[in-house]
Amino acid sequence: MSEEFDSQAQGLDMAAASVPLSSEDPQAFGRFVVDSVYRIMKVASIYSVEHNQTRQAMEAFMPAFRQSVAQVDGGAISLTIRGELCSVNGDTLRLRRKEQERVNELHGIFKAATIRGIAFEEAMTIDDLVAFLGALNEAGRSGTGMEHVHVPNIEIQHGTPDQSIMEAIAQVNKAMYVAHIYIRALVKVRNMHEHVQQTQSPEVPTGVVRRILQTVSELLADDDFTILGLLPLRLVPPDVSSHSVNTAIYAMLLADRLGLGQQMTAYVGMAVIYQDIDRLVGISVGHRDRDPGLDSHRQFSANLRDVALMLDHVDGDIISTLRVLLTYERGCAFENEVGRPFYRAPRKLHLICRIIDLCRTYDLLIQGLQGYKTRRPDLAIQYVESRAGEVFDPHLTRLLVSTLGLFPIGSTVQLSSGESAVVIRTPSPAADPRRPVVRVLNRRDPIVIDLSDPRYEHIEIARSIDLDESAETNPSQVFLLT
Repeated sequence: MSEEFDSQAQGLDMAAASVPLSSEDPQAFGRFVVDSVYRIMKVASIYSVEHNQTRQAMEAFMPAFRQSVAQVDGGAISLTIRGELCSVNGDTLRLRRKEQERVNELHGIFKAATIRGIAFEEAMTIDDLVAFLGALNEAGRSGTGMEHVHVPNIEIQHGTPDQSIMEAIAQVNKAMYVAHIYIRALVKVRNMHEHVQQTQSPEVPTGVVRRILQTVSELLADDDFTILGLLPLRLVPPDVSSHSVNTAIYAMLLADRLGLGQQMTAYVGMAVIYQDIDRLVGISVGHRDRDPGLDSHRQFSANLRDVALMLDHVDGDIISTLRVLLTYERGCAFENEVGRPFYRAPRKLHLICRIIDLCRTYDLLIQGLQGYKTRRPDLAIQYVESRAGEVFDPHLTRLLVSTLGLFPIGSTVQLSSGESAVVIRTPSPAADPRRPVVRVLNRRDPIVIDLSDPRYEHIEIARSIDLDESAETNPSQVFLLT
């Protein structure tokens, strides 16, 4: 056995011994159960069931299992998988990206053995677990299923772990909730902009928008694929308001991927919103990619003038600080050479400035605003990639590309099989970025295909396409009903 597998299994073994959470929080408890089951099955898939490493992992798993099962009514812990949904003791879990990836791996294990759920009873022993894992591995290899398998203290729910039609329909409510949050943000920001334009004052109530972005920051980890699918669909005519909301969400997404907390992520989004409010009263917003810019001294003077204009409207809190920072660094190149403004030494823009600059340009390309030609999402990705290291931070550009994919969500593509499809989920970071999850645009057979699945290795994306808006199948409808 390789050293890589040894290291991986030992890490899983140690982590399996972690202390369980209270069942009074079904979501946290359910995620703990999924993590524990994943780890024990992962070790068993790396080694044979009889291997010493597998036995050690089971011994580490059992104390945590005993403490966990003692907290639930009925003396059993059940785990059921339906497509991308996972429930523990009947509670459907809201999973972050890494947790969802683990559930997807469990889905593959369950599907190979033709089971959709398991229940570990309180009296389960290590010998019972050994027997179950052995039968599970054999069923996965042979494809014979587990109908004939009977293990003491472990109940097996047979059948495929795919979603039923009713379960898929139930997911529409979740997508519609995210759409509601997004559309509400569009409406509120547009109303704000109209107020600022009428009064020519940046003093405008922003409490509702702050609460909306706080909700978005909570949704990003669980439902980012739905949010990201909405942004390029242009549900309203392109304008400064929709650009402001979209840029805020893209910037919040990168902040979330960088590990910033939810509150700080929401601050980043609000900094974008305020930047556009300030812009409406004459305080400039950076446009580093296209503007020829002023000479060094005049640019520095212009930036200081705009900072002075906004000082009467800021309160010294975090968002105010970000507003001043964004204005101060406006017009500055990504990497300044000696002789450029802001002293005489080379310097880089602040991280949040770099995030917002990149996200602004990407959305301007999608919406076709401020002199940019409207581009498909994949061509917008190519555009910002071509300017990485010059106009945009190359590390953030790579993060944006790995998050959105080479064919971002909402892209319409033609498959090598001839069908048209819409991208509904980007590949995992470890997968081939050219092989996302797509939904075929065919009413009679509306199937979802994960192009990274070996079963579909003969199908690939041939090219991106622009669909006629009058086409019978509307990609936005397909996306929201996925």
